[in-house]
Amino acid sequence: MSEFLTFMGWVVVVFIIFVLVVGFNRQMMEKNRIRDEITAARKAAKDKKQKIDIDGDSNENVN
Repeated sequence: MSEFLTFMGWVVVVFIIFVLVVGFNRQMMEKNRIRDEITAARKAAKDKKQKIDIDGDSNENVN
C-alpha cells in the first residue's frame, strides 16, 4: 500500500508540473499574440505613412 501511495504522489506531482507548464505556455502565447498584434498595427501605420509621403498628401493637389 505504501508503494502505491508513493506512486500516486509522483503522479500528482507530475500532473501539477504539467498543468503549470501548460498554463505558463498559454500565458506566454497570449502575451506574444498581443505583442504581435501591436507590432503589426505599428508596421501598418508606418507603411501607410510612408505611402502618403511617397505619393504626396492628397490635400496638396487640391486647387
